[in-house]
Amino acid sequence: MRSITWRLTFWYAAILVLILTVCGAAAFLTMRYMLFSAAARETATAVSTVQDMAGRQGENGQGSYNHVDLDDPDLVHTAGSGILWVQIISAQGRVLNSSRTLTDGPLAPGYIGPPKLSRVMGQDAYVAGGRLPGGAVVQAAHPLTREEDFLDDLSQIFVILVAGGLLLALTGGRLITRAALKPVHSLTLTAREISTTDLRRRLTLRGARDELYVLGETFNDMLDRLERGFRSQQEFIAAASHDLRTPVTVIKSYAELLSRWGKNKPEVVDESTQALTRAANLMDRIVNDLLMLTQVDSGFALKPSPVNLTEIAEEMVQVARAVARDVTVEMAPAPSVTVEADEHYLHRALWALVDNAIKYNRPGGKVTLLVAADGTKALFGVSDTGPGIPEESLSRIFERFYRVDQARGHGRGFGLGLALAKSIVEAHGGKIEVQSRQGKGTRFTVVLPLASQGLSGPPNSLR
Repeated sequence: MRSITWRLTFWYAAILVLILTVCGAAAFLTMRYMLFSAAARETATAVSTVQDMAGRQGENGQGSYNHVDLDDPDLVHTAGSGILWVQIISAQGRVLNSSRTLTDGPLAPGYIGPPKLSRVMGQDAYVAGGRLPGGAVVQAAHPLTREEDFLDDLSQIFVILVAGGLLLALTGGRLITRAALKPVHSLTLTAREISTTDLRRRLTLRGARDELYVLGETFNDMLDRLERGFRSQQEFIAAASHDLRTPVTVIKSYAELLSRWGKNKPEVVDESTQALTRAANLMDRIVNDLLMLTQVDSGFALKPSPVNLTEIAEEMVQVARAVARDVTVEMAPAPSVTVEADEHYLHRALWALVDNAIKYNRPGGKVTLLVAADGTKALFGVSDTGPGIPEESLSRIFERFYRVDQARGHGRGFGLGLALAKSIVEAHGGKIEVQSRQGKGTRFTVVLPLASQGLSGPPNSLR
């Protein structure tokens, strides 16, 4: 019963047996009612017929009613092909006349009235009685032996039908259920064969687009996402390993250099210190990005407060000018624009865009920052004069671990900055738009609700 196939089969069989039982019981009770009603009508009709016969022929002087033929074909015809017992009894209870099928004993002593179910001569029967001239009583009885035998046979037939239906339901239900759940079995086998080293297998979808087809389609879509996720992680591991290997190699090399020559050559100490500082800064950036990614994935709560977006942009211009050696950084005149945001996370997201514009710009290029308000929205724009982003990569640049091929070749990043920026901005109820033309540069625009509008919608955490 752990198998859903067997459970469905048993449920199907149980429902079918229940339907057959209810229908059989209804048919049985209907047939019983019809047969018993016909028997009751026959007894009542027989009593009326005898009363008519006695009245037409008249009572003889002795009052014996022997002149009434209780085996008359007209009377027997009343019972159809069945058996009918008829008897005439005097007022003193003596049997005056009876049909040949009866003994001398009374049918139902003293009973006068409509048909009723009674026990007569050891059998169930419908009995009716009526008065005759002279105080005599006529009684008619229809034994139910044949009806009960018929109903017994009918009930046995119903039992056989129910048992046969149960057997057919179990067999047919098993076959039908196995055929219906075949896509589920295929899904299970495919899932067992899939491993992290081989995510290329997919379910073969056939037939009508029913619920199981949609289930298989959803499973294939999930595998597509898993495959993309594993591939992105592999790319990230390769990129992060490459980026970390460089500062680690620098640290090892200059540590050995200091160990050999640092005591006697001050210039070696100065050169090693500067190289070690640069390597440590690079490693610090990588580690901070990884920590930020962990916080975003874990749903770290935001702490919104009024933040002056213009002041943040001005500070970034000062920092960018200090780190951008051969790129000009400037800011267009801007009004004071205030948004409701977590300043730490917002600063991290906006700086990712500025840093991206600096890293992927041309020597002698320019980065321009723009802050503006448009109705209920605050705008933060970052544009550069770099080589631009290929059109086929525009739809993927916000994916985690994704890097444009040209950028990967220069080893300037490992695909987390834009993904983190997008997650942070969306957590604040905003969005990031990008426009780029190859050879003409790229423009990123962050759209956020103004402080007077508050956060857009319920999200107050990074997801």
